[in-house]
Amino acid sequence: MMKIIFLGTTGVHHSLVAANIYLERLQDNDFEMLEGYADLEKDNSGFPIYVAQDEQGNQVYTLGAGKNIRIGKKTIEELVTVLGYSSRDLLVKPISIKGDNILYFLGKIPRLMGGAYLNLFISNYILNKEISYIEKEIAEFKISISH
Repeated sequence: MMKIIFLGTTGVHHSLVAANIYLERLQDNDFEMLEGYADLEKDNSGFPIYVAQDEQGNQVYTLGAGKNIRIGKKTIEELVTVLGYSSRDLLVKPISIKGDNILYFLGKIPRLMGGAYLNLFISNYILNKEISYIEKEIAEFKISISH
């Protein structure tokens, strides 16, 4: 069994949607039904967010890496190597979409200034535009890990 981390600018937007597509739990593109969707409190903890276990028994997580997903991925992979683990123990799948930096900055708007409403409204808009791209990325990812 391994751990799979879907890495995005946040762990509660596109990476969470990707994880749920991977787990085949997203229905009718209803992002708001996903546990933890747009929950910036969870994201601000800085810890990986456990989503569920897949059919093979792998644990699936999301993680927000901030504005530079590529460096976040490399850091995690290097740490895994230093600790003596391999890609059979942990897979990191970066999820980058158009507008992912906007999703990151939405988390910086204070709740009292309408941050929660803006976060949800703009997140839904961006993700509806990018959902087919995320689905394609996840389909390719599933093929790559099945070999």
